[in-house]
Amino acid sequence: MPLRTLVLENYRCFRDRQEIELAPVTVVLGKNNSGKSVLTRAPLVIATGFNTTSTAPLDLDRLGPEVVDDFRELFHDHLTGRPISLGVVVDGSNRFVLEADIQYVDSINSAVVSFLDLQHRRLEALFSASRLVGQGRPETPDIDGIAETPQPQIRRGETLEYEIQWRGEKRTVGRVDFRGLLPDLAAVPELADVGRLDLSLGPIRYLGPYRERVARQHRLPLGKPTVLGAQGEGTAGILADDFRRADGALVARVNELLATIVPDWRIAEIPAGPLWSTVLTRRGSEVRVNLADAGTGLAQVLPILVQCGLDELRGEPSEALQIIEEPELHLHPAAHAELADLYLATAKATKTQFLIETHSETLLLRLRRRIAEADNDFTADMVKVYVVEQRDGASTVRRVDIDELGNLDESWPDGYFSQDYHEVRALAAAQMERLDDAS
Repeated sequence: MPLRTLVLENYRCFRDRQEIELAPVTVVLGKNNSGKSVLTRAPLVIATGFNTTSTAPLDLDRLGPEVVDDFRELFHDHLTGRPISLGVVVDGSNRFVLEADIQYVDSINSAVVSFLDLQHRRLEALFSASRLVGQGRPETPDIDGIAETPQPQIRRGETLEYEIQWRGEKRTVGRVDFRGLLPDLAAVPELADVGRLDLSLGPIRYLGPYRERVARQHRLPLGKPTVLGAQGEGTAGILADDFRRADGALVARVNELLATIVPDWRIAEIPAGPLWSTVLTRRGSEVRVNLADAGTGLAQVLPILVQCGLDELRGEPSEALQIIEEPELHLHPAAHAELADLYLATAKATKTQFLIETHSETLLLRLRRRIAEADNDFTADMVKVYVVEQRDGASTVRRVDIDELGNLDESWPDGYFSQDYHEVRALAAAQMERLDDAS
């Protein structure tokens, strides 16, 4: 059930409406503090509005206490006069399109779904809070020309009522119980026969820019581990389980992938009493190096290789969205290119989608090269590139298309990734000046 499109408006640093179409490999670029992380983490936030029993539009508690201290932090500039708009297009057998407005109501210190447009093969309906002034999405320009939406006029203990536009008719149905972003259709008599829609964004995994420090020893998990975690903290347990209880196929596949980054080195799991250690071995040598003593780059890249190996060995398409922030951290530029190849190959073989936030020019160049090469079947539609820019306190997302020759279109920002070129010119000028002085 792949996630195809994201819609964000008035969400954190994105004041204006942004629509982001995802590809098998989607690359997000931008300068520091431009809003890249907000964009790449947005699917995690939106997913908390599905498969939840929470009465809040987004069950942020699922993401832990570090996400936000207050729901109002999700609003652009923390101003709640306009609603947040969040939308998704999800493909697959249970395809649906959803866009919701989330309004914060000061009188009850809570957020509510004030508008919902839901399109599904079994239901197409609009839900709007009936106590909003006007109809649908009422908007009143304020003094700055930015539209503000009047808040639902409810008090503590009162019930927010909704109007539903369905089958060409608009009718007030009174109370609608929401669980996350979705209404409880069974509690709405007019829609009770629709039944459960079981809407979901599908599996979404997140690997942040920093890895958990490698331990010299670790325990063998009691059960079968399947989750790497946001810092790769589950990596060692997954490898130990594969070596001890399975046939070692995952360790073998990880070593094949590792060989493209550090030739001649392999990883192994060795027992150390009741504990285990992840070690590096070199071809033709009996030396074992504990991973804790190896370079930081290996610990950085290992969870990526393990997850790709898991997806390949699963035996069925994962159709998961894998979010990775700064995969190139602590890695030599040559490894950036190898990771680009890994993302393309894994996406094609497993239908895993990659949403990658990066600063790596090398990674982007390898993706463009693979598209341009005639001896492979990586086409331009497998990769989408977005540049996030911030101006006057608001971020925007610029899509940059790639043609079949790997060329970036005119949407590519002037001067982006031009630092090497300017440094080489300055170096040449300095060399010429010194040679002239010497003569």
